[in-house]
Amino acid sequence: MKKLLCVILSILMLVPFGTAALTMSAGAVDEIRDEDSSNTSRAEASVENVDGATITGKVNVSFTFDNDGKVILKQGQTVVKIENITADGNYYLNNIPAGTYTLVVSIPGWTEYTVRDVAAHPGENITIYFNTVIPGDVNHSGTIDITDIGEAITTIGEALSSENIGADVDHDKVLGLSDLSIVLAEKNYGKSGYSISYLNNGWSNIY
Repeated sequence: MKKLLCVILSILMLVPFGTAALTMSAGAVDEIRDEDSSNTSRAEASVENVDGATITGKVNVSFTFDNDGKVILKQGQTVVKIENITADGNYYLNNIPAGTYTLVVSIPGWTEYTVRDVAAHPGENITIYFNTVIPGDVNHSGTIDITDIGEAITTIGEALSSENIGADVDHDKVLGLSDLSIVLAEKNYGKSGYSISYLNNGWSNIY
């Protein structure tokens, strides 16, 4: 009888400890689940923070121009980014947020080259080809005409400044006859800047 009572008492004493052990196990499971959920959130955040697109290109020029040119990225009329064009004509824009942009290659004394409808996606590398600019647009009107010739003539011998930098067509930092000769070149006179769009998976020239 005493043995039976001892056995019963031992069983009763074990029950609370068993319950506690089960509770701790349940708590451990909850903690693991919470950690998994946190890891999932961090993974989702890392996906959302993927680097933006990059846009690269090279301007077609017959000589270097010592970082005078700019490449301008816009959404509508809002300027998103401006970067220098390197002396050898290359440009590079990085971390571009997803969206559709207009890219403008702008060099003093040259016509602009505009690329419209550039669709950027996270992690995408976009290369803009051709980048055709034409020397001689002294007054930045978009067309090489008689007014450019007039300004090139009147600025000969002047000190170079931000106001007459367009007359330095050959970008040698001197305003002289060499600039005028470029403006007078028959192959450039009367030409306008290029504007292209990327539509229907193909390039379309718009003049």
